[in-house]
Amino acid sequence: MKNLGKLRSIVLNCNRFRSFPEVLYHMVSLETIMLGNNQVDGLDPSGLMRLRSLSTLDLSNNDVLKVPPELGLCTSLRCLSLEGNPFRAPRAAIVAKGTDAVMEYLRSRIPA
Repeated sequence: MKNLGKLRSIVLNCNRFRSFPEVLYHMVSLETIMLGNNQVDGLDPSGLMRLRSLSTLDLSNNDVLKVPPELGLCTSLRCLSLEGNPFRAPRAAIVAKGTDAVMEYLRSRIPA
């Protein structure tokens, strides 16, 4: 994977991943990660913080149980898809309002 240092977009939809592929946290040039329709159950907030260029993250229709508040600190993130996951917070009504509403919600939940 070290030869993919300039990769900007990766589409891994419908691959039965049970976890967020660890290698992606080290691919700092990624702008788009599409992981919809898998079985991903969680995220590493510190790993996501390394992805400073990430503008699109699709985690729709997975098994994400908790959305880490630190995700709200990913300032380059413009499109976040979380629909179809079993988490309870943020509520579906917030998710339906779009990325800006979700990011605002997450930032408000970051421990002081």
